[in-house]
Formats: sequence, C-alpha cells, structure tokens
Amino acid sequence: MNDPADPGGEPIAGEGILADVKVVEFAQNIAVPHCGRLLAGMGADVVKVEPPDGDAMRYLAPVGAFEGRGFALANPGKRAIVLDLDTEPAREIVDRLFAWADVALVAFKLNDRERYGLDWEHARSVNPRLVYLGSNAFGPEGDDAHVGGYDVLAQARSGVGFIMNRVSNGAPAATRPAVNDTGTGIVSALGVVAALRHRDQTGEGQKVDTSLLGTALSLGTPMIVGFERDRQATEELAADIEIARAAGVDFEGIRDLYESRVSPAAGAFKLYFRTYLTADGMIAVAGLTASLHAKFHAATGIPTPGAPGPSGTGGEIGFDEVVEAAEARFRERTTAEWAETLRAVEYPCGPYNLPYEALDDPQIRANDYIVDFEHPTIGRYSASGMPLRFSAAPGPALARSPMFGEHTREVLAELGLAARSVEELVADGVVRDGPPQDL
Repeated sequence: MNDPADPGGEPIAGEGILADVKVVEFAQNIAVPHCGRLLAGMGADVVKVEPPDGDAMRYLAPVGAFEGRGFALANPGKRAIVLDLDTEPAREIVDRLFAWADVALVAFKLNDRERYGLDWEHARSVNPRLVYLGSNAFGPEGDDAHVGGYDVLAQARSGVGFIMNRVSNGAPAATRPAVNDTGTGIVSALGVVAALRHRDQTGEGQKVDTSLLGTALSLGTPMIVGFERDRQATEELAADIEIARAAGVDFEGIRDLYESRVSPAAGAFKLYFRTYLTADGMIAVAGLTASLHAKFHAATGIPTPGAPGPSGTGGEIGFDEVVEAAEARFRERTTAEWAETLRAVEYPCGPYNLPYEALDDPQIRANDYIVDFEHPTIGRYSASGMPLRFSAAPGPALARSPMFGEHTREVLAELGLAARSVEELVADGVVRDGPPQDL
C-alpha cells in the first residue's frame, strides 16, 4: 500500500516491470499523458517535454505559478523538462531524446509533428528500435486526420455522447470525467507494451496509432451496433426521430424515444440494475440474471411483475407498479441496512459515493486505487493510483507530479550535453529549468 507517511518524492529508478524502459512524452492535457502516467507506474522512466508556457493542464484549477490541479493529477511519476520546439537548437535535443528513448509518446497534430521534427519517419531514422505512439483526435486516416480535437468532439461524433451525456437546458452536456481521454491513455499504454513485446521478439521498432474517436467507439461497443436484421426498424426509428426534431422535441425527449425502441434489457435497468434512493443516501444494485432477480424479490419482499394482484382485483401487478413499489421500499431503510440485507442473499450491491467520499472508501484505499502525494508547492493531494498490479514485478509507488522545468538540467546531462552548453541553452531561452523569476 502507498505509505501516507512518505508520499511523493522523486521517481524510484530500477523498480517495476518496465524499469529498463525509457519514455519521452511530447503531449499535453490528459489522453497521452495518462498513458505516460501508467507507464511510469509500471516503472518506466518517463520524461515529459513541455513548451515554454508549460502544459495546458498547469493552468487548469491553478494552485500557484505554473502549478494546477489538473497537471498534478495527470502527471505523477514523471520527470519534466521545458523545451522551445520553435528554436533551431531544439532539433538536436529532440533527436537526442529519440536516440535515448525506447518509447516516444507524441500527441501533436500531424502537420505539427513534421514541423517540429516529431514525425514517425524522422523519429525512426534516428532510432530504428523506437516504439512510437502517435495519437490524435480522429485517427490517422481520412479527411479529418489533420484536425485537432478534444474528448467532447469524440463523444459527439462517436454516438456515445448521445447515450451517456447529461442534459442542460434541453441540450446534451458533455460527460465528465472525459472518459475518452483517460480511455485513450489506457489503450495507448496497451499498444506501447504490445509494441515493446514485438521489439523484444524481432528487434524492430514500430508506430502505434490511437485516437479519441477510436477509444470512444470501443467504449461504446455494447451500444454502437448495427445488425442487418434490424435495418427496417432502425430506418423507422430514424424517421420518427426526424419528425420529433421537426416538432421541437428536445434532446432528452429524443433520447427517451431512442431508448424506448432500441435499449436492450431496458426493464432490468429500471428495476434490478440501477441506483435507489435510501433513507439516508443511495445504493447501487446490479443483477441481470433470473436467479439474481429472484434473490432481489426475496430480499426486498417486492412482488414480481406479472404476479397476481390483490385478492378480488382479478388482475396482475404491472412492471411500472413493481418499480414504484421498489423505489418506495428502498426509501424505508438506510443504505447500510439495505447493503446488509442484499449481501446476505448475495445480490450485488454497493455504496453510491460522492467524489470526496470515494477518496476515503476503505475498499478503494485497500487496493491503492487512491494514493497520496506530497508536493513542495501545492502540498498534499490525493489522486488515482494504478488500476493494475503485478505479483512478480510490483511497480514503485507513484511519485508526485514534476515542477515546471524541474529536471531540465538533469535530463540534458543524461543526453550528453556539457554543462556549458546547457547554460547557453538556458540563457538563450531554448530550455528552461524553472518558472520565470518575476512570477
């Protein structure tokens, strides 16, 4: 477990399954930096290259000069240097980084990769064994391959946003957290380790492509589907949606129409697989099999849909009546009481935490899914840990996020630059080793 008495500090060299892997990261925001975060958590030495103004995440929810909550959450475990890619001397440093690295993570637009000498063709000419991860918004092919973008655009284009977005003033509001960003980080890390495995077998480096759009469609696998046998029904639904739009029906109404026609197991999601309000909060329940449904009714005492109604009525209890009865029944007892009752019959259930409650959830803490860091500027903070672990090669405890330019001199020395050359680069503004003094 993460030791709360000694959080943060420098990355620990030589520990973890990727301890001999060197990574250079040319990326901002969340998606590919999350890949670097995961690789660092497995022991890789990840050097993040920031522009002179710093990663954009340093300005998200700022807590000091060149320090932001967003950056601190996205970049634990890395070293950081500051390099002005618009300068000619930067080209030599980029090439030295490519030669030094086993893996390059590049999340620039395609034309900017060529502009700064970060493209795959150039990178592999420097280091044929390099594993090069290139990631963009919409994929490496097609008319929009050169277009930049963010998670919200992938949500919209993939169709996944329609399914999961909340509603604000009748229109969809982007889902948070940005699941396609962090999802792309996970997919990218998978691609990197697979390419490293290939290199181990063949000695060859290669380019791996990921995108926000590809991730969104992968995450939407259960819902973004098309069967030929459903073509007529889909066409009829599309026609009805167009009529509803022309009549001024808002987003929520359109989605209700869609879900009433195509959502699988919609009934189960209304009764057996959902969140209920309790006497003191909420509880999530999850059962999708007939045997679990029987346990649900046994534990709650709620009649099953289609059961005979009260004596003398001659009717059956309808599904909506059962749902209403369940919602009323759950409000009668506390979350803890319902958890005890449902778990006694082995019906899956659990707490519905608010974000700040999740930070101290005993189950989450027991697995180090949330860990603590100590930062010299912003103080102690808690953030997600590693979502996986290895029994034979446990990784080091994630270190805190790096300060602006903290490792510039250290890394340049490792690349073979003399101290005098580094001083000249700092004086000329090609690199920075800390925030400007006037901040």
